[in-house]
Amino acid sequence: MSGRRARLIIICVDGGLPGIIREHDFFNLNRAFPTLPGTAVHELRSIYPSSTAPSHASFLTGTYPNGHGIVGNRFWEREPVAEIRRRADDPLSSFHPYEGSSLTAPSLLDWFGQQGATAAAVHFPQTFSRNTQHAIPSCYCLYAPARSLLVPLGPTADGVAEGLVQLSYLGYEMALYLRVDEQTNAIRVGSRRETTVVADSRQPARLDIPMPSGSVSVGVSCRRVDARRIEMRLGTAVITLGFGGLDIPDRSGGGPSSLHVEYTANPHHTFHESPRAEWVEQTALDVLKQHDPDVLFIRFNQADHAQEFLYWHAVRGSSGERSSAWQQILDVYARIDACVMRLAQAVGEHTEFLFFSDHGIDYVETHLRPNHVLADLGLADRMVFQGDSNCAYLYADAPLPPSEKERLNRALRALDPSIGLLTPSEQDRLKLPVGSPRLGRLTVTCGPHIEFQYGGATPRENVASASHGYLPSDSAMSGFFRCFGQTAARLAPPNDITGAAAVVRSIWHQTAREA
Repeated sequence: MSGRRARLIIICVDGGLPGIIREHDFFNLNRAFPTLPGTAVHELRSIYPSSTAPSHASFLTGTYPNGHGIVGNRFWEREPVAEIRRRADDPLSSFHPYEGSSLTAPSLLDWFGQQGATAAAVHFPQTFSRNTQHAIPSCYCLYAPARSLLVPLGPTADGVAEGLVQLSYLGYEMALYLRVDEQTNAIRVGSRRETTVVADSRQPARLDIPMPSGSVSVGVSCRRVDARRIEMRLGTAVITLGFGGLDIPDRSGGGPSSLHVEYTANPHHTFHESPRAEWVEQTALDVLKQHDPDVLFIRFNQADHAQEFLYWHAVRGSSGERSSAWQQILDVYARIDACVMRLAQAVGEHTEFLFFSDHGIDYVETHLRPNHVLADLGLADRMVFQGDSNCAYLYADAPLPPSEKERLNRALRALDPSIGLLTPSEQDRLKLPVGSPRLGRLTVTCGPHIEFQYGGATPRENVASASHGYLPSDSAMSGFFRCFGQTAARLAPPNDITGAAAVVRSIWHQTAREA
């Protein structure tokens, strides 16, 4: 590789299952570069909890949660219970587990900086921080649920009736204008009067609206209810936040939101993919063009979303449900695979490529809501459960007396006998940071095919769902690992996700030395 530039592309296929990838040979760059060395698909053991934020932190730091401090997809520290309750349902206030500033160990980003290598990231956890001035070029996507609104129309003037609706996304207020041509009945919608798009009930349109910290992308369709009202349907909205000087080009109508409900083999949801795989691909290409980084981190989260909605139907549903659900899951993998192939062809075969997934998936048939137990015991005014899918952390304004702890333990076990309170030695065995305020006053776990939920009307509910976060000893929680490149293909794969950072450093050391 003498005289060639060293470049490394790291791609996470969030939730990617080693069995599916091995059987269908996804992410095999030999289809694009027949002579490029590559590895087989290896199973990659996750950590506890085996969820997105903790697992990415382990990938980036080479440590477990007792080292990097990310103890779940949701956690708090020393906030009062009232503050936790106020902020818990605000995506912008509660996504700090995905920020690099929450890490308590140095990450690969620090290491690459020490090597003099530049880095950038697209939708990859812990590669950005809102409170860090010297951030790498990166972006991250949040999403808000679909909604429907009835918009009253004002008086008709010059053959046009107008309506106005005020929306709020992550605390950012925006106005959408509707203009209805009374002769043609055509409906036009836009964030400003001078930038409108056509939308009707037959063919949704995508609105891409700038906001101070990034942009909002949402699919919209409209239907005239009567002479004075319009029904506006807004799909799942994607809010893209940019960091480190990343300038995402304004591709009007080409933003990250999907126009249609995805994963129809499960009819009980209104989710539009957020963000689209093709948008992740295009944004990665834009970042390469604008910033030309030595190392680019990319995350495709669509397989994880598809499996969360479809996996129960794929393994527990009727014969017809299983067939339809599996096909839709495989279609999503194929879409990501096509994006990856185009990316690889754009950067060329002299690049090193590392593919991995942060965790696996398993079906869930019971949702437990431990905050109902607190309410029944009269403790909800000073305690609250928050946490991950299989471990709930009890945050309380004061330590629990032994009698209160025992009363709570009995009530939780009555909710479900699989629930258990972790002792400090059990926390240590699972490599959680014993004594950290992030674990709250108590750590509570539940059994397989069961998941904690932190809102909702009933303490216990039978569901047809799927999730991750369970013990890494369960192989269903394992992700995958695969490499391509003159250097990467020669290295032994890691045993678990904490070993991936060492492999990345080895790839870079050898690639940079040979360049």
